[in-house]
Amino acid sequence: MKQLRMLLSAGAILGLVAGTAHAGRILDMDGNPATVTGTGLVTGLDGFGEMGGPYTGGQGLEGESAVPWSVPQPGKINMRVNLFVNEFPMAAWWTGMSGSTTSPALVGNKQQPYGIYGWVRFDFGLDGMTKTGIKYGGYAQIRENNTTSISGGTASLVDVAQTAPAPATGLAGSSVTSGFAQSASGDSSDNILYIRHANVYIGTDQLGFVRIGTGLGSQTLYELGLFDDFDIGGWISFSSTNIAGGATPVWPWADEGGAYMAARIQYVSPVFDGFDFGVGFAPNNSTPFDGSGCSAAGGGVGCATQESSTLAADYGTRYRNEIDGAIRYRNAFGPIGLATSFIWTHSGTVNAVVAPGGQTYKGLDIGDAGAYVSIAKQLELGGNVMWGAMNGNWALKPAGGRDMFAYVTGVKWTIPQIPATLGAYYFNYKYQGTTSCAAGGCNTQRTSQGLDVGAVYGLGPGAVIVAEYAWGQVYQGNVNLLGGTNPALYNTVTANVVTVGMSVRF
Repeated sequence: MKQLRMLLSAGAILGLVAGTAHAGRILDMDGNPATVTGTGLVTGLDGFGEMGGPYTGGQGLEGESAVPWSVPQPGKINMRVNLFVNEFPMAAWWTGMSGSTTSPALVGNKQQPYGIYGWVRFDFGLDGMTKTGIKYGGYAQIRENNTTSISGGTASLVDVAQTAPAPATGLAGSSVTSGFAQSASGDSSDNILYIRHANVYIGTDQLGFVRIGTGLGSQTLYELGLFDDFDIGGWISFSSTNIAGGATPVWPWADEGGAYMAARIQYVSPVFDGFDFGVGFAPNNSTPFDGSGCSAAGGGVGCATQESSTLAADYGTRYRNEIDGAIRYRNAFGPIGLATSFIWTHSGTVNAVVAPGGQTYKGLDIGDAGAYVSIAKQLELGGNVMWGAMNGNWALKPAGGRDMFAYVTGVKWTIPQIPATLGAYYFNYKYQGTTSCAAGGCNTQRTSQGLDVGAVYGLGPGAVIVAEYAWGQVYQGNVNLLGGTNPALYNTVTANVVTVGMSVRF
């Protein structure tokens, strides 16, 4: 068991040497070495499980099944608070941003390719133990809403924790609307705080733990080989907030918000000779803030928990009764570390009372397999493959459409003497894209692909300097990806991002 917990994972070394929290986790703030607790994870003295990079850090031990995160004494409870601040000067340029759009209203409009990108996060945790040895606790993460649209000193805000961005139109990017109309200045109204993760747990080290809330799911907790845990995270981080929506490659894996925001109940097992497993259930893809009720009798607009609906928007975006299961193996063999996982996810759909144009959808049916191999605690190689019935980022596949297939492969190299970590990954994702299959629109398939190259330098306790370049491309034949009316134009769009900045966490 001790050998297992000291996994020879360069992902863990990434966090240990130059990853999240970041150089402060080399010897922490008290001069004590951080403890390696799992593949790609480090637990610091504040008790927070850290995933390797400035984007994924502090998500509440997302990738590790061993909980709780801190060890209280019997009859006691511990509280943890963590602050995370990132600021990155950034340049981003993409197809069509120079005003060469087919939309008459936007002809001549050009976008400035540089600016400042950043975010703030707060992590809160409670970890207790009864006098009989039962462990329990909770975790919540508060984020800054930086998806805004400001006009004339008034901000129109969208709660991105619960509402997905609308499809991009022309070069304007994704539209954002909400009931949060603010009368204050645009600058002061540019931010609103919201809950991103919220879950509780109870159990024992011998029997495992039951967790209820968001930030869970076998896909989120057990998937391996993604390599988005260095620099800012690449295409898991960059989105239509930074780039026009049609030019943004879709990242399909579950460590992005399309999957882990669904409220669910999850069991995570103890570790047995290197093996552990988990099973979960989500009644639907609503958050715990939606509960089991609905303000509209018989469903309707705003009812996230419908079993059946007459609204076309409900059929392709909402799944029901999702079940998942995962098994994982992690161990070390001399200087070689190995971690592998297999995950399966299945769901139903919202029943169509009146199918619009005959279009129906298939429930989720997804397989996921990933692996890491590390060498001498410094070099890490691996990847992940994902396949099955899904469209875009955890939307439902239209009946008659094509199944998805995605893969990512990467490498990370940690240099403790500097300290620094260098890394790169490439991903390719094929999926249906357009959802008008009933009208004969599924004769082509969309492809998102992206490359990310980055470096993280440990500056001092709690701080790193990050440099990153990302290239991405989206293609679908006979589809104008920038929203124009001519389907022969903009079938292929590309995007580029360069950023250098600083990430601080305490």
